[in-house]
Amino acid sequence: MKINIEKIVFAGCGLGHLKYGKKLQGHENSPGKAVFVKKVVPGDIVEIKLTDEKKDHAFGIVKEVIKPSPMRIDPPCPYFYQCGGCEHQNLSYPNQLKIKDELFKELIQRRGIQINSEPMISGSNHPFFYRNSIRFFFIIDENNKISFARHHFKYDQGYVKVDSCLLQSETCNTIMSRLKEYINEKVEHKSAFWQLKVREGKMIGDFMVEIITSSDELPDKSGIVNTLKSIKGVKSVYHTIAPGKSLKKLQRRLLFGSPVIYEKIGTYNFQISPESFFQTNSLGVKTLYDVIKNYANIEVGDNVFDLYCGTGTIGIYLSTLAKNVTGVEIVPEAVRDAIDNAKINKRHNVEFVHNDALKFLGSSSCELENSIIILDPPRAGLDKRLIKILSKVNFKRIVYTSCNPATFARDIKYFKEVGLKLTRLQPIDMFPQTHHIECVGVIVR
Repeated sequence: MKINIEKIVFAGCGLGHLKYGKKLQGHENSPGKAVFVKKVVPGDIVEIKLTDEKKDHAFGIVKEVIKPSPMRIDPPCPYFYQCGGCEHQNLSYPNQLKIKDELFKELIQRRGIQINSEPMISGSNHPFFYRNSIRFFFIIDENNKISFARHHFKYDQGYVKVDSCLLQSETCNTIMSRLKEYINEKVEHKSAFWQLKVREGKMIGDFMVEIITSSDELPDKSGIVNTLKSIKGVKSVYHTIAPGKSLKKLQRRLLFGSPVIYEKIGTYNFQISPESFFQTNSLGVKTLYDVIKNYANIEVGDNVFDLYCGTGTIGIYLSTLAKNVTGVEIVPEAVRDAIDNAKINKRHNVEFVHNDALKFLGSSSCELENSIIILDPPRAGLDKRLIKILSKVNFKRIVYTSCNPATFARDIKYFKEVGLKLTRLQPIDMFPQTHHIECVGVIVR
């Protein structure tokens, strides 16, 4: 069946409509059933195959591009039309920004949030090679040869073989190539290999390689380590055991080098351990943090509370003028990194607390009076109980950073219900070639 792609909507999908052969009763003025299709461009006319049909919408995949949109370009990645890692390489980057800006504004308005957000900005001038962390799967073919793979965008359990990725650096691609070559030439028993994760300190040039196996066996450990440490920049090699191929209870063994690597944001240096969360786009993180700093508008003597602080990067970045910065984080490994990061940067006015943000607020609301509060929660957003507690605090302002505009918009409605309002909003593209959008907002009483 043939459809016209009208625009890009949620999760990077293109929206089209199925035309009724015969107008159904009650649907005389309907454009037809909504169909969502990935890897398309607004203005495309495509032949599709339906993969999942519901009562009022459907999902499909492209069988043929009948008439390409004037906006369509050839994706530079040879795996784009199979790999689930990117949605928009067939659009120029300026068009990606334009479409994301329209999509973000539409989402905010649809949720009833009355604000004129700032135009979408890019985190950096690097729409490729920006990721500092990425995972690949090991897969073994019938000839006992390993390849690396990413998830196939069409199939939940499917994989697509890849030799490289344009979202990570050339050194990361070299690590993949050398490791694949060595294992295929020298290692006989390959079934234990499950995942490869590479982390990079882009501003420093450090690399951490993590080989994840499903058992405690790492075949030819010494040969693998020697292969990896011969690559310039590799400062750390871990063997990580994931029993039952679960990422919940990992056991890590440092095989070579330093237990951490380092990254630089502005004038600050931060350590990264295997367990710690760090913003995926190192090249764009300074742009993001500068927006947060501008919105926080910290004056000499202000107290800052950085909730969901992770490894402490935002709080440390904001600490110059503040009297005190208190970071709160539930992940103990992240708190350990945050404390070390404060020492590395000689920030004596910064402290970190291992606690759940909701429990911390429940016991410390009086300490938040006249303070600046930074929120950077996981994709699931905020607990309504946390918002209710904040509504009873006489803070100066809240700066809310989110990597999920949908839950951000939901939470802003909750804030409005308890008498707090959003006054400024900046969307930022931290994830070029993908559908993801970051945003930063200011909330006041």
